[in-house]
Amino acid sequence: MKRFPEPIKWTIGEIEAETAIARELYAQRRPAEGRDVYRIAVAEARHEVRELLDASDDLFDFGNVLQARKTLLDAARYLDAPPISAADLATVSGHGESSMTPKAMAARTAVIGAGLDPDRFPWLFETPQRRPTDGERRAAIDSTASMIAAQRATTVLRNMWAKRQEKAVADILEQNRYTQVKRRRIDSFADLPAGLFCPESMVFGQKSDVPVGLRNGRYLLIECKVSGSAVNSYKRLNHETVNKRDTWEKGFAAQAYTAAVLGGVFRPVNVLAAQERGVYIFWEHDLTPLAAFLDQVG
Repeated sequence: MKRFPEPIKWTIGEIEAETAIARELYAQRRPAEGRDVYRIAVAEARHEVRELLDASDDLFDFGNVLQARKTLLDAARYLDAPPISAADLATVSGHGESSMTPKAMAARTAVIGAGLDPDRFPWLFETPQRRPTDGERRAAIDSTASMIAAQRATTVLRNMWAKRQEKAVADILEQNRYTQVKRRRIDSFADLPAGLFCPESMVFGQKSDVPVGLRNGRYLLIECKVSGSAVNSYKRLNHETVNKRDTWEKGFAAQAYTAAVLGGVFRPVNVLAAQERGVYIFWEHDLTPLAAFLDQVG
């Protein structure tokens, strides 16, 4: 048994076959999972928008509502046409996202109030102003809630898929007699001894989804990647993961393996390029090669 075995390296033909499987599995589960998550998100968002309109007297008293109900700020961003992002709201208002002072809330309220959507809230823009009809109010609530839910559902799905990958990796590690410990900062081999792994932690200044202290004294630093598009996957694998790999190789004097567990949509040539840059590839749909590598290590 080699003391320092390497994980599997794939040929382009093998990568093409594995990416096809990953894409098909993503296509099968995305509609149902997306629909379920969206339904929950839109119900929650509809409640928030209704509360926002109730508290602001159908937006006639919008200037005061966010001061009293700061939790409605996220929903309020979607009242604008187009909705204003949290980052843009911070820039335009002149107050950072974390600031909740009365002055900051007043500035945000002014920015949002100036951008209210006349198509969704026509009663505010007629002369003279009038009360909304029941149909207008219902349509405004539903359309705004849909915008909010679409954004939130995307985030929930991304987090859900990442957690599923991380759990699958953790299960393989535990089956191979590795013990999970609390997250920690890792800057040396003493920080995560052999036989241990932990959840997402800072490793030499970069986040690693699943750092592993291998029994041969090296580290296996695993990135979990799920993508729904080739463009997004290129950014996450060929830029983010490859850059982390370069940092970790320097930090640990080439004594750390960087690996990516992939699920979803990835172009074979991009996967091959990442592998050629030193990133070892595993597939969420078949982690047998990861188990085999751990067995080789001992």
